[in-house]
Amino acid sequence: MMRPQTSQQLDNNDHDCDRRSVLQSLGGGYGSAVVAVASYGTGTLAAGATPLPNKRTVNYPRLHPGLRVVGNASSNLLCECFVDFCCPYSRKLFNTLSPIITGDSHDEPQQQIALVYHNVIQPWHHQSLWLHESALAVRVLYPEAEMAYWEALFVDAPRWYDENVYDMKRGDFYDKIATFAAGVVENHYNNNLQKSAIKARILQYLIPPKQKGGNFPKEAVALLGSGPDDDENALFPLTKQVVKFQRKRGVHVTPTVFFNGIEQTQISSSWTSEEWNDFLREACAG
Repeated sequence: MMRPQTSQQLDNNDHDCDRRSVLQSLGGGYGSAVVAVASYGTGTLAAGATPLPNKRTVNYPRLHPGLRVVGNASSNLLCECFVDFCCPYSRKLFNTLSPIITGDSHDEPQQQIALVYHNVIQPWHHQSLWLHESALAVRVLYPEAEMAYWEALFVDAPRWYDENVYDMKRGDFYDKIATFAAGVVENHYNNNLQKSAIKARILQYLIPPKQKGGNFPKEAVALLGSGPDDDENALFPLTKQVVKFQRKRGVHVTPTVFFNGIEQTQISSSWTSEEWNDFLREACAG
């Protein structure tokens, strides 16, 4: 008698086409892999990439999920913050904590700490997925501008809250958020990149290939494991990884903060800079 398949087995069999986990075929980061592609429009694989296998591979992401903020990346002290772009409380925490960690003073405890922000897609905000997809597109295409985009998106967050986008269709939302993201990226690179070209590249990753305006980025086959015949967009495999990571960590509400893997339930989004500094000093002293 055959046993029923587990949810993991069913997930691994969800498509007939070959799949590749995030960065499975590449040793470098998202951005370095994209840069290594000789021509975006020809479908040429990145340097060092191997052909896709005949069978779907085990999920071995090359990079730890999340946005690693300026800090001591080799530190044994890791602070992880799970946030949602649609959450006003996440916005409070981000805008308070980020300047502390990225401060210039080498005498403060924050210089000993690595800070990582993790994407949390909250289903009760229908546009949450679309906002996080825009951030993932920037991560893949323009990694040096990723932190700048997070900062700009949290500053501009109320513009994208439920009451302001309720009647907006998915395609219209993608167009507006791609325009916004392209402006941030253009400013980050001091206008050395053309805004219209940036927007077009971002939309390649946002619009599903079978939908109107779809233009699948061929390099995404090697980069992310997506394909031109997918019903969803090129970022879908990366989105699944982000959601799985959040669920495996048991994160429900945002923001949620972990320090060296342990949830810090005493931390509040209403904490001031002084309260954060007190916490960080105590954490470093321990």
